[in-house]
Amino acid sequence: MDKLKIHNTLVDFIIITLSVSPAFALADDNKNLLLILVMAILIPFIFINNPTRISKIDFTLISLCLCMIIFPLLGHPETMRWSTVLYSCIFCLYFMAFTRVLSDSTYSNNDLLRILKLLIYAYCMVLIIQQFCVLTGLPIFNLSNYSIKEPWKLNSLMSEPSHSARIIPVLMYLFVCCEEKQNKGDKLSLKKSFKNSKYVWLSFLWCVCTMGSATAFIFMWVVFAKFINLKKILPTIAVCLTVFTAVFFVSENKSVLRAKKIIAATLTLDEEKIMRADGSGGSRIVPTIQAAKVLGITSKSDWFGYGIDADQKIIKPLPGFTKGQSGSFFLWINYGVIVAAIWWIFSLNICYIPRNLVSLLIWFLIIFSYGGFNNQIVWMTLTILYTYKYIR
Repeated sequence: MDKLKIHNTLVDFIIITLSVSPAFALADDNKNLLLILVMAILIPFIFINNPTRISKIDFTLISLCLCMIIFPLLGHPETMRWSTVLYSCIFCLYFMAFTRVLSDSTYSNNDLLRILKLLIYAYCMVLIIQQFCVLTGLPIFNLSNYSIKEPWKLNSLMSEPSHSARIIPVLMYLFVCCEEKQNKGDKLSLKKSFKNSKYVWLSFLWCVCTMGSATAFIFMWVVFAKFINLKKILPTIAVCLTVFTAVFFVSENKSVLRAKKIIAATLTLDEEKIMRADGSGGSRIVPTIQAAKVLGITSKSDWFGYGIDADQKIIKPLPGFTKGQSGSFFLWINYGVIVAAIWWIFSLNICYIPRNLVSLLIWFLIIFSYGGFNNQIVWMTLTILYTYKYIR
């Protein structure tokens, strides 16, 4: 196998390792031990075999890692926890290694289209197998973070249902983008896209409609937003409102009802209402609202952070939780506004596709909303968006 084929295979492999989290490889805290092992092996291998000069991406990520080490050591040394910082650094190094492999490959739009299609099919097939197991009472394949109270809320290929609910729409969105590029850049209609890739669409819709996650229904609209035609904005709005009304106000699906409640409650910004509407969804939204109330730029700690895991003490814990969380402002509170700004600017630059406002929505819902970047989903999103922009 020649060097170019090896690099193309490595690009596929890295995308796949970031896109799945098999149950057998999960630690108690849901960390993907298989991914950690793969990163530990591939990072030195790639850097040794692909020595290139420092790129802008390298410079930014190295600066980010140094700030995350230096700021806590100088400002709050008692909070320093090397395992947390090194975990962040290894993700940064993995992304840096990926950019090297991609730049030395002949990876094309057709290659990305193929791997995205494969992943969407894989998520659907595993979900169907899990649903069959629930239906028949057999041991559920690849099961993790499961509650018998919600038997149809299944994780498919990620560690929990809400993670799959985010990844699948992102994969589908990039698939549609690649389809458009294959169509010589001409904007595809929803009808034409469905006609071209009927089985991919059916797999996607099966996943988001049956996996039992309210998050899936919310993220589903990210994909449909891709088909908004500004030249035909009024008919488009009419169609979207009709579909939205049918789904959110007529449907009796439990996941749809949960999504409807959490959206309505979130618009009020009332923390108690949000938690009453949906405890699971609320636990991801309310911490951001709580953290926003304590943010500042006047003290040294605002700029350089209050120390690692300081948010657990500063933010009041939610009911049922023993530690506070800071949601989207995790980096700001723990490492300071400088680190948060570097990360937001860097990730936004990777995610934004020119003349494509939906890519900004993906950045907000995936990258910004998670707060930090010790998360597989964050790096999966950055990796496939970077790949798409690179091959354009």
